[in-house]
Amino acid sequence: MTTYITETWLRERHALADGTELHLPAGAALTPAAQSLIGERHLRVKYVDESGQVFVDNPSAGRGKPGGGGDAGERKRVHPLTGGDRAHPMHCTLCRQAVDKKPDTLTHLNADTLVSKNDPRIHLRGRIDSAIACAVWIQAELAESDKPSSRRIAPYLADIRSDLGNVLRAEATGEPLHAVHMGGFDAEAIHRMSHAPLQHLGYDHIVPEAAHGLTAARLNLLRTAIRDVELVAARLYIGGDFEIARPDILEGLNRLSSAVYVLMIVAVMVDRGMTVKEAAWN
Repeated sequence: MTTYITETWLRERHALADGTELHLPAGAALTPAAQSLIGERHLRVKYVDESGQVFVDNPSAGRGKPGGGGDAGERKRVHPLTGGDRAHPMHCTLCRQAVDKKPDTLTHLNADTLVSKNDPRIHLRGRIDSAIACAVWIQAELAESDKPSSRRIAPYLADIRSDLGNVLRAEATGEPLHAVHMGGFDAEAIHRMSHAPLQHLGYDHIVPEAAHGLTAARLNLLRTAIRDVELVAARLYIGGDFEIARPDILEGLNRLSSAVYVLMIVAVMVDRGMTVKEAAWN
């Protein structure tokens, strides 16, 4: 029997920041209201079954049905990592010759091009991967914590992890980076809160210290990991003439580190029983 995912179900379990990715049960279908919410927030939906196989809605199937993409039988299986539904012929980026078997010294720059593993873009992707790993680790720790700040921060941290995935996707595909969001806060709101926290949150700038508590300390590790990614990206994308190749990615990473800094301040306030001035946090 088909399980229907409702708008309420989505709102209870996800922060639903604009442009994030949702993983839903493979046998589920979306109600019209849920589908409308997903469209409004530009969310990407993947369905995962019990064995870890990943499926996406087939755009040509099930149009006009509840859930938009139809039922599970109309979905196509995709690779869990690449999101693609077929393999691509491989070519060397230097000689452009076909490569039948990938040597250990090469790796994929994109679906069909191989480069050396010391390529600067591969270095950047490795740093993004490390930041995502840090975000996931902190998510898992917060899920097992009974501190008030953990329950408040966890949904927003899921958005940070999703935004980092969007950065990785934009770098790999060359597509524009979807604007960074954290819950109901866009990049402009994040910038405003991080630069004037006393005015917008009710607590001034902080210099990390143990007295701020474990949640803030964990978040600070993620903040510095994202800063590290930003520095690697700056070396790659800013030319000697100061022309910037990917201003969208550089700005997105800057806003993400600011977003985690905002979360640190909110965590300190919540653990001390303070009310955050910005109503959207409460």
